[in-house]
Amino acid sequence: MKVDVFEFDKKVGEIELEVLISRVLQPVIWRAVVARLANKREGNASTLTRSEVKGGGRKPWRQKGLGRARAGSIRSPLWRGGGVIFGPKPRDYSKKLNKKEKLLAYISVFTSHYQNGSLKFIKDFSLDSHKTKDFLNFARPYLEGLKGRKVFVVSDYDKNLLLATRNLPDVEIMNSNSLDILPLFYADNVFIFEKAALSLDEKYKSVIKG
Repeated sequence: MKVDVFEFDKKVGEIELEVLISRVLQPVIWRAVVARLANKREGNASTLTRSEVKGGGRKPWRQKGLGRARAGSIRSPLWRGGGVIFGPKPRDYSKKLNKKEKLLAYISVFTSHYQNGSLKFIKDFSLDSHKTKDFLNFARPYLEGLKGRKVFVVSDYDKNLLLATRNLPDVEIMNSNSLDILPLFYADNVFIFEKAALSLDEKYKSVIKG
């Protein structure tokens, strides 16, 4: 499929993409998003068992002759301050997603954005300054009139671009070699650099067709 490449508000060319814009598989997107959210989750709930509670190394009192119930340790779960029986321990909530399914999720998200008109392929650019106002002035033709979250997928990290946008809560810079499904899924608009689009298409083609 041929797609248009823009520089600001003008079309400056076309690129051929075989895989990157091809199909939308909603169940795959759902599984990828659920897996990503699960992998972010921390299982912090934890209690101490009788072997982990402090103290209780010796028998509190002798076995017989005192008229009290026998006890072997103050760490017993029957005692106040003792260990917990079958209490919660930190859990691993992570879910595994195979490589091909993960790539299909990215393809589906990009295709969905493209079909909805919220994906634009743009000429690569870099900034001479790390100031936020300089980025906003430079990128105004791309961002003008757009609301919500914007994601720029770049081929190489530009330090100035990263510094200039990290102060903007609704703008995220993402390297094509380390994509994250969540920002792409929740983004209202996605901009992909020309080189990033071509490298992603080549990378995904070898996996999907291989």
